[in-house]
Amino acid sequence: MDQFNHKNLSSGINGSSLLGLILLAAGLIVLLVPLFIEVNTDSQKIWIVGGGALVIGMLIVSIYSGTLIDFRRNEFKEYQSILWFRIGEWQKLPKIERVELILHSYRSTNTPNGISPTLSREVTIYKCVLIANGTKFLALDFTREKDAVLALEEINERLGNLKK
Repeated sequence: MDQFNHKNLSSGINGSSLLGLILLAAGLIVLLVPLFIEVNTDSQKIWIVGGGALVIGMLIVSIYSGTLIDFRRNEFKEYQSILWFRIGEWQKLPKIERVELILHSYRSTNTPNGISPTLSREVTIYKCVLIANGTKFLALDFTREKDAVLALEEINERLGNLKK
């Protein structure tokens, strides 16, 4: 397979993916509790609420974006994935001159709201940057250096095979 797939999952379990996981867990709890505890709720209502939470949670968890590079056809696609179907347009891949690894560090802080403590932390993102025509063409973000280095090596290897 001559494709490289980069999923933009750098948000971890924050935001909407956390909501999706919570809905999945809540749906499972709603469906499993009546198996162990006697409840006076109609089973149809239990299935509707639990099943609805499972379906909505699965939908939210399945939404992500990414970049797919096809080295054989010399094309790339930036896509949105919904229920694991990738939606995006294939575009011509320009001649990649080189691939670089860049570290980007910044201080992340949450917005103070007067109730929660203001937390801040140092965040480092490892960027695998594809250079075409002397400028940055595409940047793939990774949270772990090991993943970025593996991606860099894989892309360089496939570009090397393309040039032969």
